[in-house]
Amino acid sequence: MSSNGQATIPVQDSRYFRDVLGQFPTGVAVVTALDAEGRPHGMAVGSFSSVSLDPPLVGFMPARTSSTYPRIEATGRFCVSILGADQEDVCRAMATRGADKFSGITWFPAPSGAPVIDGALAWIDCTLAQRYEAGDHYIVVGEVNQLSELRPGPPLVFFRGGYGGFTTPSLMAAPERDLVELIELAGRARPHMERLAGELDLECLAVGTVDQQSVCLAIADSPNADYVSSRVGYRTPFVFPVGSVFVAWDPAGTGAWLPAGPARAAVGEAALRRTRRRRWSVAIGDDHYDRLERAVGQQLRHPSVDELDDVMRGLRGEQFDPELDPHTSYDVRMLVAPVFGPRKVELGLAVRGFGRHLDGAEVGQVAARLVEAADEVSSKIGGADALAAAISREAGA
Repeated sequence: MSSNGQATIPVQDSRYFRDVLGQFPTGVAVVTALDAEGRPHGMAVGSFSSVSLDPPLVGFMPARTSSTYPRIEATGRFCVSILGADQEDVCRAMATRGADKFSGITWFPAPSGAPVIDGALAWIDCTLAQRYEAGDHYIVVGEVNQLSELRPGPPLVFFRGGYGGFTTPSLMAAPERDLVELIELAGRARPHMERLAGELDLECLAVGTVDQQSVCLAIADSPNADYVSSRVGYRTPFVFPVGSVFVAWDPAGTGAWLPAGPARAAVGEAALRRTRRRRWSVAIGDDHYDRLERAVGQQLRHPSVDELDDVMRGLRGEQFDPELDPHTSYDVRMLVAPVFGPRKVELGLAVRGFGRHLDGAEVGQVAARLVEAADEVSSKIGGADALAAAISREAGA
């Protein structure tokens, strides 16, 4: 017990360690470099800081498992762009593994050639001076060569699992009663999520539906991620083709979810049949899916912006739940499996953050483990009978 009578938790508990350290707000920056072939590389960091005034030194702390940092280190130089509070979409793009991080990102070269993110508050161009090992991270020190302030404005801040400005410390969803109940269920799923994230080295999410929206309720970070995710509270409209795991076993809700028109409705019905047969849903990425990710972030910051609705209307059913060929490579963005409660699917257990494209056979292997974890959670929250009934109905179909 601590001196104030509260129980203490060993520092070896990595989740609690993150929660406690999450009480300290940090600024968000992007560290970039340009390699010898002219390819830009970048990573989002929350550990950037000033180190020394004389000589002028700055530092940041990338994870030793980062796949981006070795490419930056190989150039011997880097540039730091300080992000503004309105640049959360840039941060998310730079924190995404296995994607073209600079797709849709405008930049211009610093004196070293390293990218400066357009719209940043300031940039600092550096020569890599020293690198120290520190547990599961490096401490990287750079000698400042040139720097410039670009525009006034509040910085992007990370605090308690959310991004925002000084007046928006966290992007947590509003506490509707239905949402509170779902968050409690997601809390019971957390041990399974953390185990799955560790086994697959992927980010694991619990999602639910509230007021015709799909809401991210809880997250277990990949243990080797370059970042701590802040997708908790993310909402997207619960309309076709998003969210098939919630309607595949709900005949009453299918009609409202299916798109208008016989051709598009047929595409949706086929997707639901595949979801029931496989007991998982898949989203395949392309430029339009990237627009969806950016539009969700924009909607969180500026609720009046209608870009998200435009993007949702343009989504193609083929991006979600296609039939996969075992030998074809896919840019998998998310896999989702249903978690059954006593009467219906209460949660979707999802994994994302794939570092490379997967062929259809590999997708099936990851999905099988995801379904296994979702079934464990179903049993834990009283959904074993509903799960068994769903399996039985599909077997007899």
